[in-house]
Amino acid sequence: MKTPLKVCILWHMHQPDYRDPVSGRTLLPWTWLHGVKDYGEMLETIAEAGARVTVNLVPTLLEQLERYADDRDQDRWLLLATQNPAQLTENERQFIVEQFFSVNEETQILPNRRYHQLYRMRNAGQPADASHFSDQDLRDLQVWFLLAWTGSHLRRKSPIISALLQQGDNFTEVQKQQLFEVCHTEVKRVIDLHRQLEEQQQIEISVTPYAHPILPLLCDLRIAQNPTPGLPLPAADFRHPEDARLQIREGLATADRILGKRARGMWPAEGAVSEIAADLLREEGALWAATDEDILARSLAEGLQNRGQLYQIYQYNQLPLLFRDREISDRIGFLYAGWETGEAIKDIRKRLHKIARLAPGGTAAIILDGENCWERYPDNGYPFLRNLYQMLQDDPQLEMMTIRDAIATSQPLRLDRLAAGSWIRSDFTTWIGHPEENLAWELLQQTRAEIIGSEIQLALKNPEQPLSELVRELLRAEGSDWFWWFGDEHVTAQADIFDRLFRLHLEVLYHQKGLTVPARLHQWIKPPTIMIKGVEPSACVTPQIDGRIGDYFEWLAAGQIDLAAGGAMYANRESLQTIHYGYDRQCLYFRLDQPELLERLCSPDGYFEVRISAKKLFHLIYNPGEQSLVLLAEGRELAIGKAACGQILELAVPLQPFELQPEETLHLSCHAIVGERENGHWPTEGSASFRYRGPLLDEENWSV
Repeated sequence: MKTPLKVCILWHMHQPDYRDPVSGRTLLPWTWLHGVKDYGEMLETIAEAGARVTVNLVPTLLEQLERYADDRDQDRWLLLATQNPAQLTENERQFIVEQFFSVNEETQILPNRRYHQLYRMRNAGQPADASHFSDQDLRDLQVWFLLAWTGSHLRRKSPIISALLQQGDNFTEVQKQQLFEVCHTEVKRVIDLHRQLEEQQQIEISVTPYAHPILPLLCDLRIAQNPTPGLPLPAADFRHPEDARLQIREGLATADRILGKRARGMWPAEGAVSEIAADLLREEGALWAATDEDILARSLAEGLQNRGQLYQIYQYNQLPLLFRDREISDRIGFLYAGWETGEAIKDIRKRLHKIARLAPGGTAAIILDGENCWERYPDNGYPFLRNLYQMLQDDPQLEMMTIRDAIATSQPLRLDRLAAGSWIRSDFTTWIGHPEENLAWELLQQTRAEIIGSEIQLALKNPEQPLSELVRELLRAEGSDWFWWFGDEHVTAQADIFDRLFRLHLEVLYHQKGLTVPARLHQWIKPPTIMIKGVEPSACVTPQIDGRIGDYFEWLAAGQIDLAAGGAMYANRESLQTIHYGYDRQCLYFRLDQPELLERLCSPDGYFEVRISAKKLFHLIYNPGEQSLVLLAEGRELAIGKAACGQILELAVPLQPFELQPEETLHLSCHAIVGERENGHWPTEGSASFRYRGPLLDEENWSV
């Protein structure tokens, strides 16, 4: 019998430190919320299935979980979630209405009658207005926000959560507090559950350098031009490999302190590697490191000539290296949520069998974010994961292994060169090159030069001594997350908070030295603005639906939605870029300029779908083979539209079934479906929004 293919799954769990270092208050709740919904949930499924996987934890995430477990964290969002609405100020009520719909709309808001009703109330105003929310409305919203952040295991094992889900509305203060206690208890047990499963050797726990920094950039910013020649760099000459070394050392030390002392592998932040960074990882005792397949392709002298080369374990200067299979990893992260579970598992098995034939006895590394994609899956991903683990255990051609065990049973191949890059486009442009990102690096370098003297070297020379808060704050400021939200690539409603937190981590360094904070740190890097979801139409349009670029003025006044916004992780895949939209008094119109891409992704037996969330969820289904268009909602056909595909794809659907009111906000997403399986989803995360102005649009733009 052939040696089975080793299948190494790594789930990466990652949150930056959201605590304001000046006030001590936590400004964003994502660590606690994912603690409720994902961290313990993932371990429960692993334990239930008897799976063998690697779980990667960022040390700043561990520190926050530790503070929550010890009740040492003051979280602004959680305080507002538990407070009696009758005691809230107007600003606090407004905050709840604006922020407590921060969940997946399709899987959490639309299926739940009361949550959807509150969502419609919130979107009735532009911008959101809390003035028409009663105390009971706000209490129901608080409860539904918490309920939406509960996972499959917690919903099944907690009678309180089950009863609240069944009740649906008119919750009491007592019920809300009971719900919060159940959620908080779940968060408090997360660290112990990790310890327990690691001691039982069911999981391997690896870590990331302390504050999730991009190690190659800390070593030398100029490395960014290796994969991207000509990339604009900051004016600052930031070269601090000693900082990178300390990030690695403190990451391992934090894991030792919280989880128990043992040798560990490392997933470098964002899979970002370089030769210098790899040497530092090895010197500081990391058992292994991992990154993306394109890094291997760029590291091999002849490139990745055949896929079989990917499914080996390599080593660079004695550091074992794994390179992830991007296709399977990204399909789990971005596509399979829209598939029927059995079909998704069959597709993974088929792909792994192909790899097993290509590389007998080899190692396939499946590495991805372990917390964010499950909100798009049915039942928080539990059916998918349970079936995935079962399939891997039952199939004699496959063997689930931790990365440590896979390395121990392999003969690593020597790698003479290691290309610099990350798992996003194999470069560093997500964190450097944009004027906002470059300004942040300049502020970081200026602050470091003015504040840090010998502290880093002393910390490295005395590893037995705890880090000073001064040094720790510098390490936190070097984290990748702040740079992630600068620039135009990613969009979040909390961009101003990330900007503020980055500057606060720098500001507190001056406080600790007793120095005046320079004025430059009080200025926004990303000035707060109203989030632009696209370009609004300048007038009503009535295009001819013929699939051709005809009259120049036909679509000139139409609006545009950027479908590629916020999707860097999947940006290297075939992607729709823009959808044009407009309307007149009879129809809603859409135009896409990549019909050949849709034809490839939908194939002859598939279809293209535009989902529009208004009073209900509408499905606009375009069949490329028949050039037909139909509007559905709740399983019923509401209208027949008109479609034409040639140079462009043009769609027209009657407005009447939507029952839209002027100034109403709609949410849109596009999907390529083949055999009821999703083969593409844009935007890759969530949906895009646009506003229906109605006949007012032409009245406002009328002129003589």
